[in-house]
Amino acid sequence: MRRLGAAATLLLLLTACRTDPSLHGQRIGPGQYRLTVDRCHVIDREQLQHDLRGLAGQKCPDGAGELEAIQSIPSRQGSLFGECLRSGALRAEVMCR
Repeated sequence: MRRLGAAATLLLLLTACRTDPSLHGQRIGPGQYRLTVDRCHVIDREQLQHDLRGLAGQKCPDGAGELEAIQSIPSRQGSLFGECLRSGALRAEVMCR
């Protein structure tokens, strides 16, 4: 039974490493959000900005303004077996229209 629990935990960790991208939006004011995107497999910065624009569209159903205060942050996408060699994360703020 103990081995089954260890195997289930390992499977859960591997699944978490492959959850891609990780998107988070935090409301910081009326119609204003701080958005964070974190990817395990990043092609380039434009890919992360595309993810941010998509998240902004979800948070602002009537439309989102331009992404502001874009900054690179350390990625939290990790791996046990090195499958996240090209991880990256961006944070930005957006005002809804």
